[in-house]
Amino acid sequence: MKPGVLFIILVLGLVASGSAAAQDTTKGDPRVARQLDRLGLKYKLTDSGNYSLSYDLKGGRSQTVYIMGTTEKYNDTEIRELWSRAGTYDTLPPADVMQTLLEESGTEKIGFWSIEKSDAGGYIVYFSVKVPVYVRDTDLSSLLELTANVADQKEQELFNSDDE
Repeated sequence: MKPGVLFIILVLGLVASGSAAAQDTTKGDPRVARQLDRLGLKYKLTDSGNYSLSYDLKGGRSQTVYIMGTTEKYNDTEIRELWSRAGTYDTLPPADVMQTLLEESGTEKIGFWSIEKSDAGGYIVYFSVKVPVYVRDTDLSSLLELTANVADQKEQELFNSDDE
């Protein structure tokens, strides 16, 4: 094969794979939709290609949990993140709050606390669980509920609100 033809094929392949990746982030990962459909869970697809699920919790509270539409890889293991926001601070959270979150991250059965600077300003405090994409349906359902409950408890404790 001529080098020029090989170059054109390579460029077309890169363009096609880039387009496919762009579609995945805006349309979501169909594997997630199939799994949520099998579980009979209602969800919405966000503009960024993530899946949003609302949970009604005890005491009339509610919590939103997100499933990332994109994945990361470690060797041959493909990982997906589940997360739920506890709240947002206008400035960096106080040191005692960060210490508590760090300590609790070490004692949670699964999952951990994260703090991320928001594009809109402030700092988001959220609970995150990372799972392999091949997680069983029943395990995914349990982990989504866990994520909602842990984040909601912290939302109530730190922010005394029910915004999420």
